[in-house]
Amino acid sequence: MIAVSIIVPCFNAYSKIGRCLASLRSIDFPSDDYEVIFVDDKSTDGTYEMLKAECETQKNWSVTQLTNNSGSPSRPRNEGIKLAKGKYVFYLDCDDEILSDTIKFHYQHAEDCDACIVRGNLVVNDGNNKKIMNEIGGWSPKLTKKQRVEKIISKQSTTVTQLIKRSLLQKHEIQWHESIKMGEDTIFLVDVLSKAENIEYLSHDTFIYNKMPSFVLSSTQAYGDKDLNDHINVWSYAQVNLKEVGVDYSKIRLFVGLSASLKSLIHKNKNDIKNETFSRFSSFLKEHEAVINGYSLSERFKEIVISALKKDFKEFKSLCRPRLLVAGHDLKFITPAEPALSEHFNIRYDKWESHVGHNEKQSKELLGWAEVIWCEWMLGNSLWYSNNKKGNQKLVVRMHRQELGTVYAEKIDFNNVDVVFTVSTLFFERVIERFPNIPRRKVRVLPNYVDVDAYRKEWHDDRLFTLGMIGILPSKKNFHLALEALRTLKKRDSRYKLIVYGKKPEDLPWLTKNKEEMAYFEKCNSYISENILDDSVKFRGHCDIKKALAYDRVGFVLSLSESVQELPGFESFHLAVADGFASGGVGLIKRWAGCEYIFPNNFIFENTSGLVDAIQELSVNKDEFKSRSKTGADFLKESYALTVFVKNIKSEVSAL
Repeated sequence: MIAVSIIVPCFNAYSKIGRCLASLRSIDFPSDDYEVIFVDDKSTDGTYEMLKAECETQKNWSVTQLTNNSGSPSRPRNEGIKLAKGKYVFYLDCDDEILSDTIKFHYQHAEDCDACIVRGNLVVNDGNNKKIMNEIGGWSPKLTKKQRVEKIISKQSTTVTQLIKRSLLQKHEIQWHESIKMGEDTIFLVDVLSKAENIEYLSHDTFIYNKMPSFVLSSTQAYGDKDLNDHINVWSYAQVNLKEVGVDYSKIRLFVGLSASLKSLIHKNKNDIKNETFSRFSSFLKEHEAVINGYSLSERFKEIVISALKKDFKEFKSLCRPRLLVAGHDLKFITPAEPALSEHFNIRYDKWESHVGHNEKQSKELLGWAEVIWCEWMLGNSLWYSNNKKGNQKLVVRMHRQELGTVYAEKIDFNNVDVVFTVSTLFFERVIERFPNIPRRKVRVLPNYVDVDAYRKEWHDDRLFTLGMIGILPSKKNFHLALEALRTLKKRDSRYKLIVYGKKPEDLPWLTKNKEEMAYFEKCNSYISENILDDSVKFRGHCDIKKALAYDRVGFVLSLSESVQELPGFESFHLAVADGFASGGVGLIKRWAGCEYIFPNNFIFENTSGLVDAIQELSVNKDEFKSRSKTGADFLKESYALTVFVKNIKSEVSAL
């Protein structure tokens, strides 16, 4: 007779099931006395095929696959029960590890005590440390069933990993609730405990729960309308059914469940809570208000509870957003995204005077309010916040390019930084190369966003003959190459002209003091005069680029920057190229390091002559010009839309 059936539900687990499989192979129990049943929930990543091959090497392992994906582990667990032959069943998640002596000790204890259920401790592995949890003190044979249930419900998480007599499940038709996606383990445990005649706990480390950091927020981590509804159902179910054995769930466990729900509403909210669900939540809290008033909830959680009790849905939704503090000296890349970000975050700003200068008193006050800190630029702001943030606050740093030429990051303790964003793939590698104290696992690529719909796009045929440069300072922008290109094009058609946006050399004091820089731009001025380009080169100064490009009828925006290999490099993203496409024109690039990771290759040229030829070809083919422009704009919408930018931020911050 088989003593124990181990049931392992799986879905797209190919990359994470390795530790589980290794632990199952190491079980210290006669292989003829237990079986392992894998139930695949119609995986699409090769999990089922891999498990079939694994089961061929283990005589007591088997795998089956559901015909359709169910969306949760509940149906696979129920299918596993139908296949099980063991006197006891033991559930194990596919990314966890059973300890080698668990089956031996738990089965022997169940047999000695004729137990219906045996629960133990768990070991939480967060990737850095292992912590024992679910320990119950004061367990003894003298405890009544009510006391045993109270200890398990109040002292343990409702983990699925436990040894349960299969006949108990069959007799009382206990199944996993397949309609519940959040809290199904609580309902299952309540059903088992309420029907069990003999409940046992063994002070033994049963399994390892691998709680590793995730790069992307999974669907099971995100929290929304259905999840809150499920939690209300679970709490109500537990309250009613545990009362049958004299246990008041609201007094001994609801605090934990409610706190977890409130935390998820703040940090993992899908922002899809319906008014009807809010009303249910409000009514549930009202029903248990007397008990909830005795909870030691944080002030943050109390605010949300009070808004729900007042039935103030608007205030509730506002409070259920993380508090995002944006800090830095130059916020031009982030502040335009505020309207979109405000749908997911409550935002305040700590505007610094310079790389290091700030109002420290104000920064500390804002720090006391924040839950997530966004440091725009990895400069003195990032250093200060890494030294002052609290342990429960999340710190995000977004670096661009100039930081690679500074030493601020060398002084930052990146144990206190949760994520470092870089604006491009090349600079992902460069920041790690420059600052080896930054762990690679904490670095992500978060490109600049382009709000294509915010640009004017009026067409005029003059666009076919109008070049543009957005910023020509310093000399590495290669303004002289643009002038050479203009001269070549004008020999072919006198209608070509060049519009220059941004400051002139004399506008920047630091540049006027640089003899080499000033000599370069004097050479450019001479070139304009010598080649009679004065009427063909127009300097517009600082403009609203979203309007100016169409107004000035610019068709080709040029990116001619020098390709600099040594740190810190020169161009990290070059938004000007995107400005060209977004405004109804075309962005063209003379290859610089990393541009191929940012923009499509058919807009990148190895030299100026190739770029000039492309301009001439497009100038005489308006339809092809418009087609290329649309291709670029579509690429921007797909890759760098504001919605994509905000979604990535929301996902990364929620996963912390």
